[in-house]
Amino acid sequence: MLAYLGRSIVQKVVTLFFVSVISFLIIHLAPGEPSQIDPLNPKFTPEMVARMRTEFNLDKPLHVQYMLFYKNLLTGRIVSWRDNLPVLGKIWERFLNSLPLFIVGTILTWTFSFPVGIRSAIMRDGIYDKSATFLAYLLISIPGFFFAYILIILTVTKLQVPVIGMETFGVTSASPFVQIMDRTWHLVLPSILGATGGVAVLSRYVRSQMLEIIGQDYVRTARAKGLPSETVYYRHALRNALLPFVTMFGLILPGLIGGSVIIESIFSWPGMGRLAYEAILGRDYPVILTVNFITAVLVLVGTLVSDVLYTVADPRIKL
Repeated sequence: MLAYLGRSIVQKVVTLFFVSVISFLIIHLAPGEPSQIDPLNPKFTPEMVARMRTEFNLDKPLHVQYMLFYKNLLTGRIVSWRDNLPVLGKIWERFLNSLPLFIVGTILTWTFSFPVGIRSAIMRDGIYDKSATFLAYLLISIPGFFFAYILIILTVTKLQVPVIGMETFGVTSASPFVQIMDRTWHLVLPSILGATGGVAVLSRYVRSQMLEIIGQDYVRTARAKGLPSETVYYRHALRNALLPFVTMFGLILPGLIGGSVIIESIFSWPGMGRLAYEAILGRDYPVILTVNFITAVLVLVGTLVSDVLYTVADPRIKL
């Protein structure tokens, strides 16, 4: 195990290096220069642009810019080009805002996907299976922004409560209990919206995986021995059907930093998705590269966690 972890960490560090180089080159080879944030702004005089290029090392060779950027990133000195604030501080603040959405949405997705998918597989071609399939494809086909607007309109018109933002305006002067309940309420709709598509997709994977396992000889043998259906499906079949989802579980870590641009924009939620989107529009390259680097780190960590969990779930697999 230790030897495998050592080899895997070395491989992932090398992979991370190439990812950082490629992402840096793609950003700097894109049309337009970083100093051309707003070329039509009369305040951007040639002297100001030249000073900006010197201050952010844009006048140096590309390989020198690469080394200086990641040196500043790893030492925590990288700053945003838009407001000159520390990038890691901005990302941490937005990360804390996106974290509740990610946690609640992930819990809802994985909690509802497995019961729906398992029951659809057990009752294959029945009314429940056909209804779940129809609803899943309906949720997949409906655009997220359209579904969000429907939820907002129904909630505002029927319940007459605010749903935009992380908190209701003026609630900061209320008691702590009211503030907590207000934050919780504002978290409900974005989390439900983020989980609907995940439940629809993941439940289909669960159903197909369960159908494949149910058709195996050992499952038919267990049923022929007269074992209860719950034991056959949930102890023998489900345990083996879970193996592919161990890999998927490790790969949800990038969602911690990715956020959802559509959901956060519609609900005015100041999260990671909006931060990355605003950075792209404003050509705030330090923020873009930092978000990309952290996402790559989370992907590699997620794959490592998945490999380890895979061996725990199935001891037959050798690292």
